[in-house]
Amino acid sequence: MSDNGPYTQPPQYPQGGEGNPGGQPSPYGGGYGQPGPGQGAPGAGQPQYPSGPYQNPYGAESGTGGQAPYQTPYGGQPAAGGPQFQAPQEQQMFQGGQPPYGPGGPGPDMSGYPAAAPRKSNAGLWIVIAGGGVILVLVIAVVVMLLRGGGEPAPPAAGTDGGQGATDQSQGSGQEEGTTSVNGEPPYTLPEDPCTALTEETVNEIGLTDPSQSTDSSRAYCSWSVEGEDNSYGTLTVTYEYPYGGSDSVESAQELFQSNIEYNSDEESEFTDLEVHENQELNLGDESRLIFATDKTVGSEYSVGTLLIRDANINVTVQYRMSPDLLEENAPAPLEFSDVEQLLPDLGKQSLNIVG
Repeated sequence: MSDNGPYTQPPQYPQGGEGNPGGQPSPYGGGYGQPGPGQGAPGAGQPQYPSGPYQNPYGAESGTGGQAPYQTPYGGQPAAGGPQFQAPQEQQMFQGGQPPYGPGGPGPDMSGYPAAAPRKSNAGLWIVIAGGGVILVLVIAVVVMLLRGGGEPAPPAAGTDGGQGATDQSQGSGQEEGTTSVNGEPPYTLPEDPCTALTEETVNEIGLTDPSQSTDSSRAYCSWSVEGEDNSYGTLTVTYEYPYGGSDSVESAQELFQSNIEYNSDEESEFTDLEVHENQELNLGDESRLIFATDKTVGSEYSVGTLLIRDANINVTVQYRMSPDLLEENAPAPLEFSDVEQLLPDLGKQSLNIVG
């Protein structure tokens, strides 16, 4: 680094070599305008330029050996081929030079700061919303279709007869031709008029007369008189009853049903002389039983056909009881099982029509 700082400027010595340590002659000559060692005097007729600190070390092209001053021609840039002084970039900036922007600098409408990011489009959001709406509509449509199709009957289970089995079940549950379907849902109540259990056509066909009825809080029944062949006679009774103390209880109704079976089929009773001929289960209501027996309690043989039905919390009993001619000694029982095998189930189906 020179004595003049970081800038590569030639040192300037005062007149007489002051400031040149060691008394060495300056390579640029003595005082201003004096030739240095080995340099001749300017030629005759050569114009004298003002001396200065900067001398051309290469000499003039004219061969005169004179030192031309280091000057920029016409006050502009240094001539081509000569050494050029370039100031540092930092100094150029503070001297009003061109700011260090890229090629071309900032545009006419640019402030030099980064441009704002472009605003994002909402098109993607609207597409997502529209897709969600379509999916929601499809889900609602599927739910509606499932709800509408829920009422269709299920196909018959594998291994069962879908034809004959379905027909038998509908007959047993009382849904054939509307003769045994019940009204409403359980628990059921006692009918107000039990004598309407049988149709007028059925009453006339069997020959039922003189109906009488009775109702209380747990029992309602209707009884008709019957006149048969060979002076036989009897009664037909339809009874509806609740279990005592639990009219809405299905469990109590089940217990009452079992008690009725035992009473009408007990051959060991001390109060009756009963002989059971048939005891069959039927498909009426929730459970049912058809019992046919002969009763010899009063010295004559009475034919007794009893149909027991339980539907939810209510029990229905249809009993057909016939006595022979009392004037005939040792008269046999007037009925056989074939006489009640079809009749009593038909009457039982009709009796369920008024349960509700």
